[in-house]
Amino acid sequence: MSGLGYVYRKEIFFLFARDQSVRAEKSKEKTIELWKSGNLKEQDVEDFQNLAVTYSEKDPMEPQAFHLIARSLYWNLPRLGIHFDSSSLVLNLGSNFSEFIGKTQLAQSTLDQIFWNARTAESLSSSSFQDWENNRLLLFLTETNRQVKKPGTLTKEYGSIDSSKLSPEFQAPFIWLLTFNTMQAGDAAGLEKIIETTKLPDYKGGIRFSPREENFLKGMGKYYKKDYVGALALLRSTKTDNPDKITETSVITEATIFHMQNLTQKGIDLLEDYYGRSGKNNPEIIQIVRKMVLERPTAKTKLEIGSLK
Repeated sequence: MSGLGYVYRKEIFFLFARDQSVRAEKSKEKTIELWKSGNLKEQDVEDFQNLAVTYSEKDPMEPQAFHLIARSLYWNLPRLGIHFDSSSLVLNLGSNFSEFIGKTQLAQSTLDQIFWNARTAESLSSSSFQDWENNRLLLFLTETNRQVKKPGTLTKEYGSIDSSKLSPEFQAPFIWLLTFNTMQAGDAAGLEKIIETTKLPDYKGGIRFSPREENFLKGMGKYYKKDYVGALALLRSTKTDNPDKITETSVITEATIFHMQNLTQKGIDLLEDYYGRSGKNNPEIIQIVRKMVLERPTAKTKLEIGSLK
């Protein structure tokens, strides 16, 4: 009888686990539909997360359960001001990923939890599970944030994600992350390929680039590849009289190239001119000029950069 009791207990365990799996999957689909309609609320995310956590407790060896926990955490990112769209991509192309994420402990903690749950899902699986590609996308995101692996390594590992199998909410983040890391890696050919992909009729990534943004992307890619002549030509074509982020990053990058080519004074003159025309409200330019003067003491500036001691 004891053996029979064990069988019954085992069947009951699997029955509860299967029931929790069904409930979690239904909640996932509901959450996706709410996101698509723009009606996703904080309580919806919490309900989904609670179901995912219970699912992992009922079946702690099921990779899908831990993926769903990671996925529920991902839904918190928009509430923390983290959005993967063309505007945020262009605004952060010349920046470190941590600047895009922000300096709040909550954002970093959320990304850390996404990573460990997505990694747990991957380690528990002996083969691809239901949300395998979506789980890889979450790993791509969190590996980019951790900055342990180089951008070129990340594009090789995750650039092969099958976007046709990605859930709708992950289409734009995939293109965002791929573009960001490809640019950081200085892969000009890769950037060209991404840009052409966004023009295809069946493209679903959501992120598209204007001709000016395309030139900015290509210019920054060439800069990271150390093709400074090509970078300067493209970046100069993107500058306008409007001191927006593209113009500002192009000016700073151009000045940085001059500095690296021992033309520091030319770079400082360029930054001084832009600083004056843009309203003298960017402390970053003051810090860049200060750094240039410290490295090239013969260079002169009209800006108030403080003591050099």
